[in-house]
Amino acid sequence: MRLISSKEDLLFAVQTAQRAVSLKSPLPILSGIKFETQDDLLITTATDLEVGIKCSVKASVFEQGSAVLPAKYISELIRRLPDIPILFNSDPATGSMTIKYGESETNINGFPVEEFPDVSLPSCDNNFDIKENIFRDAIRQIIFAVGTDENRPVFTGVMLEVKNGQMQMVATDTHRLAWRKVDLDNYNSSDITVIVPGKTLNELSRIIGRPEQSVQVKITENQVLFSSENLSFISRLINGKFPHYRQVIPKELVAKVRLKTRELSEATERAALLATEGSSAIKLDIQDNILVISANAVAGRVYEEIPAYYEGEPMQVAFNAYYLSELLKAIGNEEIDIEFAGPLSPGIFRPVGDEGYFSLLLPVRIKEE
Repeated sequence: MRLISSKEDLLFAVQTAQRAVSLKSPLPILSGIKFETQDDLLITTATDLEVGIKCSVKASVFEQGSAVLPAKYISELIRRLPDIPILFNSDPATGSMTIKYGESETNINGFPVEEFPDVSLPSCDNNFDIKENIFRDAIRQIIFAVGTDENRPVFTGVMLEVKNGQMQMVATDTHRLAWRKVDLDNYNSSDITVIVPGKTLNELSRIIGRPEQSVQVKITENQVLFSSENLSFISRLINGKFPHYRQVIPKELVAKVRLKTRELSEATERAALLATEGSSAIKLDIQDNILVISANAVAGRVYEEIPAYYEGEPMQVAFNAYYLSELLKAIGNEEIDIEFAGPLSPGIFRPVGDEGYFSLLLPVRIKEE
C-alpha cells in the first residue's frame, strides 16, 4: 500500500475507527486498526467482535494494499504530525508501515493482516433513514437512562421500535426511564422491535451530527448497521424481552408544575454538591407557585426557591440528585413540565411544547425531619 493523504483526513479516519478498538481483549490483533485501499479511498476498520467501525476518506492511492497497525501508536503519531501531506508506504513482507512527513519518517511494526477479523456489512430489506443530527439528539436524550449492570443485559440496551413511519427509543435502568419518538421521512421496513446496546448508540452519537447527512439503519435478526456517507458502524443486538415500560407511566395525575429548566438544573447541581453515597436525596416542596429545593447532608444544607406555575395539590417529593441532574441535562428545552401522581409515584418530565419526549424518575423515601 502506498498513498498520500492529509493529516486532517487521516486523523478523522483513525479516531473514528478507534472507537471500536478492544482495550481488554487477550487477542493482540484486536488492538489494531486495519488500513486498506479501495480505488481512491483509504478505509480504516476496527472491531472488538461486538461492534465494528469502518471509515473511509479520500486519498491519492499509488499502490493498493492493506496493513494492520497498533491503534495507540498510529493514532498518537498522526495527532502529533505536522499539517502537511503524509505518505503511507507499507511493506507486505513484514507488515510494517513507513509514515513519511516532509524530510522525516517513522516506521511502525504492524500485525499480520490475515489475522484481522472479517467485518462484513449485512444486507437486508428492513431499513430506514434518519438525519444525523436528529438521531444524535434523540440518542443523547435517552442514553442517560441506560443501565450498567452487565448481569441484566436487557437494561444495558435501548429498545428501538419502528412502526407506522415512526421510530421510538426507550431506555430504563429501573430507577429512571426516557422515551423519544421521531417521525421518519424515508423507511422501507416492516414493524421492528430490537434492543441495541447502549454503548453502541453512545459511541455512534459521538461521530454523527451533520444536519445535511442521513444515517441509514439496517436491522437483521441479530445485527444492526448504521451507515452514512463515509461511515459504517455495525453492532450485535441484545437478546431478550424489553420490559413493558408503559405500565409504569402514571395515568392519574394530581399535580403539575411548569418552570425554567435551567433554574431547576442549576439549583439541582448545587444541591448535588453536598450529596454523598447514601445521602443523595433532594426534596422538592411545591405550593403557591414556588418550588422549594432543599437538601440536608453531613457536609451542609441547601435551600433554594424557584418561581413556578403550579396546578393541583401541594406536593412534597424527593429525588436522587444525580439522577435528576442528568435527566434535566437531556431535556433540551427552555421550559419543563413536571407531572405528579403522588409523592411515591414516578415524576413525569416533559419539555414544554414537545410531545415526542418524556422521562420518568422514581422518587426516593426520606426521613421526616
